[in-house]
Amino acid sequence: MFIFRMKSLAAKLIVITGIAIALVLIVSNFFLIGQTRDRVQTLTMDQANLEAKSIANEIAANVGELASAARTMSGVIGRGHEGKSLDRKGMINVLKANLEQNAFAFGSWFCEQLGALDGKTTEIANNNDEGTNKNGAFTPYWSKTKDGGIQYSTFDNDYTAAWWKLAADSGKGAITTPYMAEGTDVPTLLTSIAYPVMSDGKMIGVGGVDISLKSLTDKLQALHPFGSGRVTLLSQAGNWIVAPIPDLMTKEFDGEGADIVKTALSSKQPGLVRNLTYDGLDPFDRVVYPFAVPGVNATWVVLVDVPHTAINAPVRDQTYMMIINGLIVLGAVMLALYFAVRSFVQRPLGGLVASVKALSDGQYGEPVAAQDRSDEVGSVAKALEGFRFTLADSRRLEDEAVRERQAAETERSRSESERQESVSLQRHIVSIVGAGLSALSQGNLGHRITDEFPGEYGKLKQDFNAALASLEETINTMNLSVANIGSGTGEISNSASDLAKRTEQQAASLEETAAALNELTAQVDSSAENARTAAENVNLACQDAEKSGEVVQKAIASMQGIEQSSTEVSRIIGVIDEIAFQTNLLALNAGVEAARAGEAGKGFAVVAQEVRELAQRSANAAKEIKTLINTSAVQVKEGVDLVGRAGGTLHKIAEQVMGINDLIRQISASASEQAVGLKEINQAMNQMDQVTQQNAAMVEEATAASVALNDEAQTLKALATRFNVSGSRNAAALASVAQKMRAPAATAPSLRVSAPAVRRSLAPSPGSAAVAQDSWEEF
Repeated sequence: MFIFRMKSLAAKLIVITGIAIALVLIVSNFFLIGQTRDRVQTLTMDQANLEAKSIANEIAANVGELASAARTMSGVIGRGHEGKSLDRKGMINVLKANLEQNAFAFGSWFCEQLGALDGKTTEIANNNDEGTNKNGAFTPYWSKTKDGGIQYSTFDNDYTAAWWKLAADSGKGAITTPYMAEGTDVPTLLTSIAYPVMSDGKMIGVGGVDISLKSLTDKLQALHPFGSGRVTLLSQAGNWIVAPIPDLMTKEFDGEGADIVKTALSSKQPGLVRNLTYDGLDPFDRVVYPFAVPGVNATWVVLVDVPHTAINAPVRDQTYMMIINGLIVLGAVMLALYFAVRSFVQRPLGGLVASVKALSDGQYGEPVAAQDRSDEVGSVAKALEGFRFTLADSRRLEDEAVRERQAAETERSRSESERQESVSLQRHIVSIVGAGLSALSQGNLGHRITDEFPGEYGKLKQDFNAALASLEETINTMNLSVANIGSGTGEISNSASDLAKRTEQQAASLEETAAALNELTAQVDSSAENARTAAENVNLACQDAEKSGEVVQKAIASMQGIEQSSTEVSRIIGVIDEIAFQTNLLALNAGVEAARAGEAGKGFAVVAQEVRELAQRSANAAKEIKTLINTSAVQVKEGVDLVGRAGGTLHKIAEQVMGINDLIRQISASASEQAVGLKEINQAMNQMDQVTQQNAAMVEEATAASVALNDEAQTLKALATRFNVSGSRNAAALASVAQKMRAPAATAPSLRVSAPAVRRSLAPSPGSAAVAQDSWEEF
């Protein structure tokens, strides 16, 4: 792109920033224009709805006023006929007055239900004074003329017409769909408001007013909302009342949006039809606003056409304004950006470029510009200043390195001659030391360097001779030590063999003791387990005894209940006995009374005798039952006593069982403690057995180690014999060392001799000689 081919960074920043700001303005204006269009459209539709509502309210008010006048007129005629206060001429005058009082009305009329007024029909037909038509029906009609006056006539009584059927069938006020008037002085489009006229509860006719839609059409066609908009009107049947063109008057609305109109008529809710075009007109949206015509049970629809120019013009103006403002903002920002880039980028970077160029030319004395700035340019300038100091130090260090290389070259030439002299001296000394090392490698420890070494090499001679002397002394001492080690390891090997045998004997004794303790522990565990089992059995027996005691207590309670029940039964039997006695007395009295009655009381006497015998048997049975119950009560009492004694005996048995249970628990606890103690002793014996086994293993290892040590001593002795040592010069020192090494070995026999003495002193004690002898042998 051409932007990246620009050489100036400032120009690139300005162009890129300008493009970014322009894109931001374009995107933001795009969304703002969309939001503005939606907002303007919403406001326009709201205003159109308000416009439609205002027009609908005005139409409803005018039509409602005429509907009220028609309803009042019909009511006056009905009440006048019912009260015989209005005759035909009076009714005609009422119609005339109604028309004169309502300027918006075109006509005022009444149509009689044939013969319903006074029964007169054909005899007064075609009589204008009586207001009858050719059929004899009372149909007076007042209408307006061309010059604004009023005229009187009659009309046909068509009982199938809409103005009659709507009011007569519903019994309420109604309004017809628009129709072209016929037979009037002024041909015009009319709609009629009709009300049924009632008298004594019967409909005698229909009265109403006609409305000329010409004035309404002129008024609505004169309205142009939003400049080029228009207002039309539809009836409750969907026919044109005020049409956009005259040819559509009274015809059904079937254009685009007819379904929305039907929905609005049925739901009584406003609707909207978008993007309509007719007859080359500009596109427009149509607001569908239904409203109720008061008093006539009908709904009309106001249509308000809103041209798209009413929405597009404000949006277009707003778009132009946004574009102009955006260009102004873009120009101002670009201008401010130009000066800002020139001040904050181009000039400081120009200074930095000059400083970098000076550094590349090797001019390190000039300081870098713009170091006093606190922004990124200042940071870069400070970094370049540090780089300038680094480059200057590098040049200085390079000069010093050149000078040092020259001095080092001079020093190297001087030291080369000294090195040649030192090499010849070192060769002489190395040859002498090599001869000494050769003698040492052949085992000659008596060789010494006798030549003089100059300077620092004299210490090398002393150290070499001292090392040979120390090595010679070490070899002599090692020979003596090897001899002593050989004798000592022999004694240790013999002692270790004796100790190993005694340890094995002790391990065998411990193993037998541990086996015996294991058997004893198993027997004690078995005894403890048997004691626990016995304790558990005794505990179960105790629980059974306690349960038996509870059963005995329940048996005693049951026996006592039986005893109480027996007492109650005895009491009831006594009552039965008394009842039988009283029944016997009553039967006896009844027999006496029957005997007094003579023949009349024979049957009653027989019944009384039967009752007396029945009472006697009941008394005998009651006595027998009472005797049995008394005997049972005595036996129950004895059973209660026996059960009580059994309960006491069981209680004592339970106490004794509890005592036995406690004793068995103590025995079980003691056996458990003994088992635990024996287990601990057994564990200790096992541990001693393990330790003894370990000691035996260690003694065997010590024996093997002493044998190995003796072998190593012999090997070391063989190695020491390879060296030749001088015997006279260090004889005294070696003798003293040997004496020191023999001193510990000389004390050992005294310790070994002391043991029998101790054994002899302990031998005379009775009963313990064998134990002491075994103990000393083991240890």
